[in-house]
Amino acid sequence: MIPGLAHVILHVGFCSAVARLRPETSIAIHVRLSDRTGRPTLDRTFRVDRGDGTEAVVEFDSSFGMYRLDVATPKYGCYASDFLVFMGDHTRAVSEQLDSAPPSPEVPVILSGTAPQAMLYSNPTFVVFDKNAVACNKPISTPLNARINVENDQDAYYAWFYNLDATRPPDSELLALKLQTPTHQHHYVRLPIPFPMPPTRWPNSIQLNVSGEMIDALATEPTDTLLCPKMWRTSAG
Repeated sequence: MIPGLAHVILHVGFCSAVARLRPETSIAIHVRLSDRTGRPTLDRTFRVDRGDGTEAVVEFDSSFGMYRLDVATPKYGCYASDFLVFMGDHTRAVSEQLDSAPPSPEVPVILSGTAPQAMLYSNPTFVVFDKNAVACNKPISTPLNARINVENDQDAYYAWFYNLDATRPPDSELLALKLQTPTHQHHYVRLPIPFPMPPTRWPNSIQLNVSGEMIDALATEPTDTLLCPKMWRTSAG
């Protein structure tokens, strides 16, 4: 990995057209990263053997920031598209599934940051509450239905939040990080992020770096309660 850059390990799941090929078949996988202006920062074709597995793995480096990822096997008409955040000096494992349908990625709010092993050992997940149904230092309510994708690496995490209900007014919901205690109870930490955000063509990127000190401070806090510690602060990416 080049210092200052993110090293990306991209797992590309085969579509049915590729999965039917003979193991010795050579496949061209085109990978394109572009910034919010549409300018490509990576535009490269990788050649891999079909093999006996269900995916191919390609690797490349990228600068820090938010990008749109487009992956294609042009000869076989399969595509995938996503929005990703990369952090410098971090190795990022990404999984994308090729499909014959034209790519049209939804625009999420993306939360990312560094994280200690203590956080990852706590089975971190995220939940969404009606903002009018919860309050700091009060028992939590029933979470709303939500679509949240999470990827945890050894020293970082990435979460995509999608708005499932377009009728909900902006900033009417509350996002919280859910962490499991050693006794299998849960801490809920408010994330100071307005959600839903008004529709945009490019994702909003929020950064929250979590330290071991922040995790340790939760140990004596009550469970099943909305915690609002001041030290948990986000910044726009």
